[in-house]
Amino acid sequence: MNKKTLQALTTDFKNYAFILLAASVFLYIGVVLPDQGKETTNDIVLMLTTVVFLAGAFVSFQMSLKFKKQLDDTNN
Repeated sequence: MNKKTLQALTTDFKNYAFILLAASVFLYIGVVLPDQGKETTNDIVLMLTTVVFLAGAFVSFQMSLKFKKQLDDTNN
């Protein structure tokens, strides 16, 4: 891959990770708000979605680091 593609992939995966991280925080806030009229199944779904989004953010950060290392190797 060329440098421009690697730089774009690095930036894209970093942005994906930040978006997934922000969405997971938003969903987690929905879990910890007071339980006025909420069902427990809603909390379970919100927590599972939060965990999936956090895992996706972690994978996206790892992919971003992988492409950053490839970019650094092509610069040397």
